[in-house]
Amino acid sequence: MSLACLSVLAGCGQAQSVAQTQPAGAAVAPSPAPAHESAVGNSTSAQQSPDLADETAPTQAVPPAAAPPAAAPTDAAKGQRPPADRGPSRPGDAEKITFDDLNLGMQADIVFRDFMISERVHDLEGKRISIVGYMHGGQSAQRGIKEFILLKNTQCKFGPGGQADHLTNVILKPESSIAYTASPVKVEGTLKLAPFQGPDGNTWSIYTIEDAQIR
Repeated sequence: MSLACLSVLAGCGQAQSVAQTQPAGAAVAPSPAPAHESAVGNSTSAQQSPDLADETAPTQAVPPAAAPPAAAPTDAAKGQRPPADRGPSRPGDAEKITFDDLNLGMQADIVFRDFMISERVHDLEGKRISIVGYMHGGQSAQRGIKEFILLKNTQCKFGPGGQADHLTNVILKPESSIAYTASPVKVEGTLKLAPFQGPDGNTWSIYTIEDAQIR
């Protein structure tokens, strides 16, 4: 299997933020009164007004405010996904799918085995399908591209650290080509199972869309 690009983009992971709390501080003991105040303390305590007594009472330590909850992952951290194709279908049209249909729950940096294939993928193999994704950025040229990697979202990897079921190789019809774009791309073609093993020994991709055209 011939692949057009081998460079790696940012991963599909999610950023996490951790909230930290500080333990409550111990209350500070009041300082002892000076000696001359102690000498007159007994004679004046009986005459001290209730208001004055309240003002001179020790202040209770206030517990620290609760830490704010951890921030939710941002859209940028999760990776932008292309919009699903919701347009109407006519008889004979390619079947509209998304990368959720191709999801096998594969972890990063593993070797593909046949038992991992789902019933949904078995049903789609060999069929004419239509799917929307993003072009991998590691192209050797910016125009006249005839083969490229289509990604599930903008932060998926092709290569080490990537998940092989989150992308597909695309081989365009001989008379077709495309210029690189960062916008979503709609591809129509025949879905094939064609696992590709990278130089690290792990499976980098498992799908190919053959005889494809850009819609």
